[in-house]
Amino acid sequence: MNGPSRVAVVRCPSYAREDVERAIDEGLRFLGGLPALLGERRRVLLKPNLLHGDDPARGSITHPAVLRAAAIACLKAGCEVNYGDSPAFHNPRTAVRLCGYEAVAGETGITLADFENGEERTYPDGKQNRVFKIARGALDAEAIVNLPKMKTHGLTRMTGAVKNMFGLVPGLTKSWLHARLPEERSFSRMLVDLNRFFTPALSIMDAVDGMEGNGPRNGRLVRTGLLILSADPVALDAVACRIMGIDPGEIYFLSYAESIGFGRIKERDIEMAGVPLSAAATRKYETHPPSAVVFSKSPFLKYLKRLLVPRPVIGAERCTRCGQCVRICPVEPKAITAVDGRQPRYDYDRCIRCYCCQETCPEGAIRIRVPALGVLFHGLKKRL
Repeated sequence: MNGPSRVAVVRCPSYAREDVERAIDEGLRFLGGLPALLGERRRVLLKPNLLHGDDPARGSITHPAVLRAAAIACLKAGCEVNYGDSPAFHNPRTAVRLCGYEAVAGETGITLADFENGEERTYPDGKQNRVFKIARGALDAEAIVNLPKMKTHGLTRMTGAVKNMFGLVPGLTKSWLHARLPEERSFSRMLVDLNRFFTPALSIMDAVDGMEGNGPRNGRLVRTGLLILSADPVALDAVACRIMGIDPGEIYFLSYAESIGFGRIKERDIEMAGVPLSAAATRKYETHPPSAVVFSKSPFLKYLKRLLVPRPVIGAERCTRCGQCVRICPVEPKAITAVDGRQPRYDYDRCIRCYCCQETCPEGAIRIRVPALGVLFHGLKKRL
């Protein structure tokens, strides 16, 4: 990658149609226009963050207004536009109906891509992962316009443009990858290989309402009032981190990506356009405690991991015993079980700390807590 990466940060005070369309048009002008970003590619996939079929007001998904404005921009550029994602729960057709995307599709004429079926593809240049199962909807596209959401995340601390591309992997294959790559670092290297294999032509981050605390589904909304655009998903996430009050060098998938020459994270290597960082970064987001990936290399270190590493914990007062946490757990035997309708219980010796249960809990009953001994360790080291 030669030269600095350009990232546009634009004001978007609300999800009103006129605000979002104006902001995306402004951001695209800062980046040289959509035709320049797409080149000759005209078959475009819009890839939102569709974690669940949630009400957009919850803030867990890319807002339908951002999907609509991105679709309109692509249609104006003469593109054939599909959209889709692989949600953690619900099949894609149910999820897009529940969250409002189906209504956007009916209004704009864009079509739902196939994210239920996938095919294996080989990526010989992968540093860690060289084979991926990819949704057919992504394989059919000539270019991907990535539409991430600014949120905190249990495993990777923040989720944005790079993490959002994980949705190209359909259905239960995502759970299989979590089980196979339980550590933050191995999982992050997979994310980078996936982004190198299917690099989006453009990423547009929905940061009108960001999410802090118990993200990526059950945190508190923060009215950040921004859209962030870039052709470099790594640089976009680095800027988003600084807006959230996070050092991007502490996010492993970003530091690793830069170390192998994929994307920029240093301020001197990023050319900002629009709102300056000093005006955009108005508060520090509350984030999850960092994962301690180093504690899983030997039986002794696995024992330390159980004592020190942040773990998912169920709040009995909010748990409805719906069983989603049990169903989503990717390990066998399950690290979380429920018997006779009672509250689910963890076996922390089996728990790989992927936090899928916390991510998908519909009631926000699961939070990530540092064990008693780990509090002292985190307090002294801050970063494990």
